[in-house]
Amino acid sequence: MNRQEVISWYQSKLDEQQKIIGECLSRWRTYSWLRGITFILSVVPFFLGLAGYSGFKTLWFVLAAVLFLAFLVFAYIHEEIQRQVRIATLLSSMHRESLARLGRRWKEIRVPAVTVPKNLTALSADLDLFTDSSVFKLLGIVRTPNGIEHLRRWIIDGADCEEIKARQSAVAELKPEFDWRLQFNLKCEQLGLAKSGPSGFVQWAESPNWYNQRAWLLAVSRLTSLVSIVAIIGLLTGLLTIPVAGVTLAISCGINFLLSVVFAGALHDIFNQISSEANEALHFVNLFDRVSQFPAKSEKLKALQQEMISNGRSAHANMSALARLIGLANMRRQGMLFVPYLIFEFLFFWDVHCLDLLERWKRDNGKDVPRWFSALGEWEALCALAKLAGDEPDWQFPSVIPKENEQLLKISAKQLAHPLLDERRVANDVELGPTGTVLLVTGSNMSGKSTLLRSIGLNAVLAQMGSVVCAHSLSMPLVRIETSMRIADSLSDGVSFFMAELKRLKEVVDVSQSLSGDTSRTMMFLLDEILQGTNSRERQIAVSRVVRRLIDYKAIGAISTHDLDLAKTDELKDACKSVHFSEQFVEVGGIRQMTFDYRMKQGIAETTNALKLLEMVGLGD
Repeated sequence: MNRQEVISWYQSKLDEQQKIIGECLSRWRTYSWLRGITFILSVVPFFLGLAGYSGFKTLWFVLAAVLFLAFLVFAYIHEEIQRQVRIATLLSSMHRESLARLGRRWKEIRVPAVTVPKNLTALSADLDLFTDSSVFKLLGIVRTPNGIEHLRRWIIDGADCEEIKARQSAVAELKPEFDWRLQFNLKCEQLGLAKSGPSGFVQWAESPNWYNQRAWLLAVSRLTSLVSIVAIIGLLTGLLTIPVAGVTLAISCGINFLLSVVFAGALHDIFNQISSEANEALHFVNLFDRVSQFPAKSEKLKALQQEMISNGRSAHANMSALARLIGLANMRRQGMLFVPYLIFEFLFFWDVHCLDLLERWKRDNGKDVPRWFSALGEWEALCALAKLAGDEPDWQFPSVIPKENEQLLKISAKQLAHPLLDERRVANDVELGPTGTVLLVTGSNMSGKSTLLRSIGLNAVLAQMGSVVCAHSLSMPLVRIETSMRIADSLSDGVSFFMAELKRLKEVVDVSQSLSGDTSRTMMFLLDEILQGTNSRERQIAVSRVVRRLIDYKAIGAISTHDLDLAKTDELKDACKSVHFSEQFVEVGGIRQMTFDYRMKQGIAETTNALKLLEMVGLGD
């Protein structure tokens, strides 16, 4: 599908769900009336039967039963309609957000909260990684705790070349699976609304067994259970007389009763804890099932499916088995099974055996539980990348190459654009590097200098996640991105704008120095009109020295500036590759207006527009 077809697909899905909601609400009102009326009508003949009205006692009770059965049927249909409305409403919300993402209407998109490491707050603000209009919002369809954490780490840390290729292959496989991903993400949305998370369950799975310190209790319960079974079989077969069997069972039950008095409270507390924590995790069973049934072909997806297998059984099968064990442990809570529970408790000390089964499950699977949920979270994060690839079919997978020959270390892109802007964005061919050079971007105010720098940085982030990028092609080495763009002063810390910027530049230079000998990753710097808080002469000297230091540390990058003579300084005259943006003037109704084409051109800018902007806002005089 092309982009317009993708938009039409989401719109048709939204219209379909809105139609379902309308139809269901109409039916819901009808069955709501039927439900209420049949219940009331069932009560009337019931009381008439109790009173023996007109001598038709049996007939009244039969009529009451028929009407009450009709009430149950209508109640079931009513609840099913409510469930359909909830799902259709949730799907409608998902489709609206998909359309909002395609239109870059950021205020209409909700994402879970994430924590940005303090040392990355500047980078996040500069490149809009986790801001109100950000990479995380672009990709943030993740809802489970592990999915959120994987996507967060991928944005921050990226991956190595081998892992990037593996993710690209997985994303390419998931990209055309629109309907499958929709149903998968629906389940994740439901878990997000329920705020279900596996953290408590994972802690239980990794905790020591309760019987490690109480092995004797399990041994005693097994002995009393064996005695009870022998006594019952002996009684039924006639091998034991009634008095002998009775005394044997009495002794066994007495021991079990005493042990139950002492330990039942602790055991029930454990069952309640396991049930509470496992119930949160059991909500994920459907997701495990969907993943296990996916016909994976890429090595990455097949490896994730293998991560969700323990002892030859899938996580879905193991979690389903756990649900059955929890059901046995909670027999006392089920009204119809309470009496059988008491019998089993006194004859065999039922609670001890149930806990033993649960701890056997934990012993066999506990160490693998974190791996299951981590793999599921990674699958969810891959679905987020696949959704972006499917929604932006013109975007391409980049080529991310290892750091081998320093002279070949460069970022080369064809028709690269800002991924967070809507489809009116303008694309340019860009090249950064090799080492020993810097891209110097000059131009008028508002002409596109900062946007170009952010376009480079954001696409590098996407590339190192394993995602598609907003470009016709992109080739780059693994990079560590450092920026200085949106510096603010801090009055509370007593730090001026200029000092805040100096501190940030010191951090950038320090990172470049630490990476100068790194054999796996190159530093890429993006500096936007730095050191504005001082006079032009000192600024030119300071900027040229900072950039020279970065170049000497074998970093590659770009810097935007209004200083048209910066490329002529001794430090940079041999290193600068200069490009610029410019404004155009058109006559509209006899009035001369300024426009921008945002097209990058070679060389230093030849014009400025500050005075014209003063004139446009009424300060020309």
